[in-house]
Amino acid sequence: MHNAKNKILILCFVTLCTEASALSVDEYTSVLIQTHPYFLQLSLSEEASLIDQQAALTYTDWNVRGSVNNSNTSGDHLTSRPYSDLNMTAYEVSVRKNIEQTGGNISLSHSWNRNKRDGSVSGTNAVGVDYSQPLLQNKGGLNDRLGADIAAIEVTTQGLNRAEQSESFVALKIKRLIDLVLAQEKESVYRQQFNLTISQLQLVENKLSSGLVERSELLSELDAKLRAEQQWLQAQQELSLLRQELAALINIQPSSMVIEIDLYQRHDIAQIDVGVVLPQLRLIQQIQLEKQKLLRQRQSLENKLLPSVNLSIGLSTQGEATDYLDGFSNQDQSWRVGVDVSYPLGQNKAKLDLQRSDISLARLNARQREVEVNIKQQISTLVSQVDLLSQMMQTSLAQMQIAEDKLAEEELRYNNARVQKSWLIGAEKSLNMANFAYAQVAASYQKTVVEYRSAIDQLL
Repeated sequence: MHNAKNKILILCFVTLCTEASALSVDEYTSVLIQTHPYFLQLSLSEEASLIDQQAALTYTDWNVRGSVNNSNTSGDHLTSRPYSDLNMTAYEVSVRKNIEQTGGNISLSHSWNRNKRDGSVSGTNAVGVDYSQPLLQNKGGLNDRLGADIAAIEVTTQGLNRAEQSESFVALKIKRLIDLVLAQEKESVYRQQFNLTISQLQLVENKLSSGLVERSELLSELDAKLRAEQQWLQAQQELSLLRQELAALINIQPSSMVIEIDLYQRHDIAQIDVGVVLPQLRLIQQIQLEKQKLLRQRQSLENKLLPSVNLSIGLSTQGEATDYLDGFSNQDQSWRVGVDVSYPLGQNKAKLDLQRSDISLARLNARQREVEVNIKQQISTLVSQVDLLSQMMQTSLAQMQIAEDKLAEEELRYNNARVQKSWLIGAEKSLNMANFAYAQVAASYQKTVVEYRSAIDQLL
């Protein structure tokens, strides 16, 4: 039984001994993740979301503004201008910053105005500080932070999406690796079948030359030989295509694409509480994050229905002098306090946006329920399939053991000259096909286990 279970590994290593060392699944997937451009795209998408988050916070950066203006006006011919020549130069610099925690903004400004009127010079030097604080709409910077809050959620979403897409991609390629191992087994089996068919043909040819069989039997064996050769060539083609496909993914030569997988390894599929597992699955977490985004947007939409009430406080100083530095001395101070109130009548657009948000939330809740139902059904189906395929493996193994016993019996009878060699060849063919049937069931079992682990986010 031990030899039967390890037959597939022996067959898989035929190429290994002469061409290359076999790759394990972990080695292959590790190289795949490091080199395949699909994972680079996922990584770049995640990096882009981090940049978007940083960009969303730039609204709190200091904004610097400066200006210089110069004008010259003559008044020789206009009685409304009590001067002959007036030259005015104005310099102004200001900085403004939004305060993230309060939603307010602070402005610092400084200006120097110099006037030269008919040779007489005067100047004004002013410094001011202004602060505006929202009291209802955008209180606490709720609306200003919307973009940054959404970007932060998107960063987490992209991380989950990267993990989910990576696992799905890797699961698909692992199943292709299992297909490769099965293709290696298939090619080996059909090669042996072809060789046995040739031996059978040689027996019939010898019998025909001795007049023991009709020519029709020879033609039947020739046809069987061609069909066996065709099956072998087709198996070689399938193996070659799979090797080329999987080798190209990690940029190695097809001849080096030899994989080491024990198709007959059994796995313990522990019973899980789907109700406990569901909230931890990435698909559900992504939907929850989408819901967080909608709820955050709704929070701002509701806030925009409130009146805009802003408290403004300002303090300024101003001094006059013909020289810039002298303008800072002997300055007069002034302060101001005010409240600005605005409220659009109707608020139709804001109310419609709020209704649209409610619909989006309802659709997302329905989508979550649908995903939960699908996941529960998928997990239940995969668990049942794993259990069924495990039983089928036991049955196939029993059939293979029977085929081995039959072959041993035919060898004994042949050695005792009780049966013809064709009976022995037939028993060898039956054993080969039993081995291949066992490998097919085992491959289906391994692929279903991969799908199950991917479904519960435990593959990588």
